[in-house]
Parts: sequence; C-alpha cells; structure tokens
Amino acid sequence: MPVGKKLAAERRSQGKTTHDIVMTTRIMARKIDALENGRWDDLPAEPYVKGYIQNYAQALGLDAKPFLEEYARDIGAERAEPDQPVVAEGSAPVDDTGSLKRIPERTLVPHRRDMHAIPGRTLAIVAVAAVIVILLLWGIAALAGRDDTPPPIAPETTATPTAPGVSTETTTPGAGVTTPPEGSFTLAVVVTPGDSSWVRVLVDGLLAYEGTMPGGESKEWTVSTSAVVRAGKPDAVTITRDGVPVEMPDSGDEIAELTLSASE
Repeated sequence: MPVGKKLAAERRSQGKTTHDIVMTTRIMARKIDALENGRWDDLPAEPYVKGYIQNYAQALGLDAKPFLEEYARDIGAERAEPDQPVVAEGSAPVDDTGSLKRIPERTLVPHRRDMHAIPGRTLAIVAVAAVIVILLLWGIAALAGRDDTPPPIAPETTATPTAPGVSTETTTPGAGVTTPPEGSFTLAVVVTPGDSSWVRVLVDGLLAYEGTMPGGESKEWTVSTSAVVRAGKPDAVTITRDGVPVEMPDSGDEIAELTLSASE
C-alpha cells in the first residue's frame, strides 16, 4: 500500500480527521490530501515531502521510519523505466502489413521536483551577494551618522600667569580653600548638553581655566575680587553668580566677554 494510503488508514483508525492533522502539523490541507492520495506532482521537493511524512506520523504517535522507507519505494517505483520489448536477433517489429514498425523516440522530461531544485552553486552566489549588500548598507549608515563638524577653534592668546596649583584644564571647586573671603562670590560656567564651546576664565587676575568644554560639563570658582569670562560660542554657555544667571553681553562678534566684580 502506498505510504499516503497507509497514513490515511492509520488516521481513520484513530478517529482523527484531516483537520486534526492540519492543526497538529501546520501542513496545508491540500498538501495532506495530495500526500494521502499519492499526487506527488502537487507536492514540493523530496526533502519537504519527507518532512511532511515524518510530522504526519508523529501526529499519529507512530514511528516515521517505516513510512519513510515506504515513500522511498513508492518514489523508486514511479521513477523506474517501463520494460522495453525484446526483439529476437535477426528480426524487427512489424505491423499488420508486414512493414517495419517505426518506434517513436521518447523525450526525457525532467521531473517536476528536479525542475524546481536550486543548484548549490547558485545558493552560494546568492548568500555572498546578500553579505555584500548588508556590508554596503552598514557602511552607508555609518557614514550618514558621522558628525564631521569641527569643534570651535580657540583664538590665539598671550601668555597669562597661572595661579599656583591651578590647572588650565580642570579645577576642583573649593580645592585648597578653607573659608571664602568676605565679599567673595561663586562663579559657575555650564555648557548646554549636546553642544560645546571654547571658554577662558580669569579669576582674581590669574588664569583659572582655558579650553573647550563639552556639552553638559560645568565648572565653579570662588572669586575674591573679579572674574573675566570669555566664550567662543556664547549661546551654548550659561554663567551664574552665586546661583543667579548672568547674561553674557553682546559683543557683536563670535567671542563674547563678561567681567564680574566682587564689589558689585
């Protein structure tokens, strides 16, 4: 009995319907019907059919191996060539009139499953092409997301004496200070997040900081007499005196300067 008929007989003996097999195996109903009735031309390539048979048998709680072996025999019988008539030596097939009978030539047509098979070399070429496309898309995305905007360039300045123990890049608020002098105030400089600006700060006549501050960074100093703040990008800089914002004057050029005095 063909493998499809055997599976159908087992299904009916267990009282199950085709719909039950479809819901269990997730195989389309028309594929189940083609399998049970041996319509191989309505089914895909052999590896898929073997998967159908294995899932069908498992849905019935049966060992799939005997059904797969039966499928191999069914396919082998289908592919077998019909026996050719044997012509005795010295004779030839003739028709009723005694004339030689012409045997028509047979055209070999590839099986439907073989026609749809994809060569391994083609699959390899497609895989390599897909990898190349992915790499190209990744490179384009990386170039599109790169920010080529240069940071603000600090203007040339003359050398200014630096307070002993004060770094021109980083200053720790209140470092080395025990009690602020009377009349002093706290100067704070903050750069807007996502932006940056060149900043130069003189505290009591000495250089307290000079460099490019990135967005979100803030610095503080205790000023006894006066402070001078210069900014290359004033719109990105916020200056406060004892926590109160102080507006940077409009200088008419890219660099703005603000002077704060302790006596004010």
